[in-house]
Amino acid sequence: MKKIIIIGAIIIVIFGGYFGVNAFFTVSQTIPTALVSKGRFVIPLVANGSVDAKRAFTITAPRMRGLQITWLAPEGSMVSQGDTVIRFDATQQLSDLAEHESSLKIAQQTLERAKKEYDIQEKQLNLDLKRAQRNYDEKKHEAPKLAEEARIELELAELNIKAKLEQFQADVSKSELEVQRAKDKVEMARKEYEQTIVKAPLPGMIVYLEIWKGSSMDKVQEGDSPWPGQGLIKIPDLSDMVVDATVSEVDASKVDSGQAVIVTLDAHPEKEYRGTVTSKSTLARRKESGSKINVFDVVVAINNHDENVKPGMSASCKIIIDEIPDVVYAPLESVFEKDGEVVVFLESKKKVPVEVGRRNDMSIEIVSGLEGGEKVCLVDPTLDETTLPGDKASEPELNKGRQLPPSNGASSGGRRGATR
Repeated sequence: MKKIIIIGAIIIVIFGGYFGVNAFFTVSQTIPTALVSKGRFVIPLVANGSVDAKRAFTITAPRMRGLQITWLAPEGSMVSQGDTVIRFDATQQLSDLAEHESSLKIAQQTLERAKKEYDIQEKQLNLDLKRAQRNYDEKKHEAPKLAEEARIELELAELNIKAKLEQFQADVSKSELEVQRAKDKVEMARKEYEQTIVKAPLPGMIVYLEIWKGSSMDKVQEGDSPWPGQGLIKIPDLSDMVVDATVSEVDASKVDSGQAVIVTLDAHPEKEYRGTVTSKSTLARRKESGSKINVFDVVVAINNHDENVKPGMSASCKIIIDEIPDVVYAPLESVFEKDGEVVVFLESKKKVPVEVGRRNDMSIEIVSGLEGGEKVCLVDPTLDETTLPGDKASEPELNKGRQLPPSNGASSGGRRGATR
């Protein structure tokens, strides 16, 4: 009896140790769950694009030859009206200005001499005329011959003063014209020099434009030699920002002006901005050179923005295609196809057949089978190996077998995730 008890105790200890050790080293797998929601269900269409200002002032190169940029205001810096944003090499302009100023001084000196010569000759000729007049007055009552000679001398003096003064006046006028021409050249040279220093016409942020450099496009930089009139810098009006986005030709019919938009910046995904579709292009275009994909351009106005919204930033726009006020919906990862029917698994692992409807990039409408408020599994608990969401669950079983027809306005793909 003693031996039997001892053997029984040993067997109990062995089995107990086996199951205890097995239980100790076996890691229990927790099946992730999510809550079935009930309320407003939004169906968006995702369109990607870049932020830009609705209005912007483009600074162009001045209408001069031989330009070379020597300094640029840093890109992204904020400037006030009147601040210098571009400097060009002004060596030639300064040389021309000095040369024309020197020519102006010479022309002014020549004019002064011509005026003095005119004054001198006018006084001398008037004196000669008075002498001739006095001589005639003295001799006009004398012998006819002397009187006639005095009269002729007076006429010659009158003709001489008129002719010579006209000549000297012509010299003065010519000198005045030369002075004016020299002034015009100085003024033009001064304006050309002033154009080598470009100032901001309004406050804003500096955005460099791309220009042709050889056979490729690149942003403008110091040392570049742009052609006259070429756009170099854009100063956007940061008080009115938009997103220039594109949608495929398949989805273009779903987009129209006035639709609400949720905008997120790739650089700040944690914050959402409200927007509105303001326009859609009439004609489609190629997405890029050589591509066979056609897209429509869509402009989205950002209604609320802050200093984080800057031109050139990548943005994602969720255009609200449809919005249903009272719907039961569950994460896409929680819906599976099992044995030819669509099901979800409750937290208790109970299988519940459901009927699904419209979907968006995160969730799917539950038409029947759930009331809202239930907890459902995000992975199939009947599988031998469960996996976390983001692996197999990131592609719902619903999408791997029989495809359910999406309802009107449903978004065709996007991110997969669940609200935990």
